[in-house]
Amino acid sequence: MVIISFKKSRKIGRNCFSLTGQIFSVKNNNLIEFESQLERNLTYLLERRCDVSMYCEQPIQIEYFDGKIKRKYIPDFYVQYQDGSQEIIEVKYEKDLLEKKDFLELKFKAAREFCSSNNLTFKILTEKEINTPRMFNSKFLANYKTPRFRTNLGDIEYILDTLDKLEGTTVTDLINACSFDENRRAELLFHLWYLVSNYLINFNEEEKLSMNTLIWK
Repeated sequence: MVIISFKKSRKIGRNCFSLTGQIFSVKNNNLIEFESQLERNLTYLLERRCDVSMYCEQPIQIEYFDGKIKRKYIPDFYVQYQDGSQEIIEVKYEKDLLEKKDFLELKFKAAREFCSSNNLTFKILTEKEINTPRMFNSKFLANYKTPRFRTNLGDIEYILDTLDKLEGTTVTDLINACSFDENRRAELLFHLWYLVSNYLINFNEEEKLSMNTLIWK
């Protein structure tokens, strides 16, 4: 059985060539570090997905041979799903996959063999799979899931009660139905995004969220 360590296998430091930083994961109750924009964006996706039970970055160290030279490969993410399945994910831009194909293939071959022997799957994700409307939604809603400002239970109940009375409504129509006052609508919109971010109001997550998005309970 493979053991995934929550003590990162490789330290992520600052560098001037790519975006690095940290995101607090509500799902893991921990900071997740990233060293590229793609890694950051995937973190938002994993955080939003209901089928993901937990995940961590820089999870394991896989050893392999490049000719007679022993090398080490540390994939980007480990993901555990609600159904018990586990996955190792490598994040790469398509350009890098093409330009470094021969160098990377040795690493990926070692990762596939390792995963096959340990009841894991190995996946490579590029900007095509990550930078999607779902990612935009996940990043936007992350700001509202655990807001810095206190929510008002009365406003939450009022929005949900109003939504119950409407059919096929949009974000704009719901807010307008709740109040004619511009400042009041701004307060209610904050609470509406809070409800959406916590799955109490639903929408089509495959389409980019906007004020014209169709919503329902």
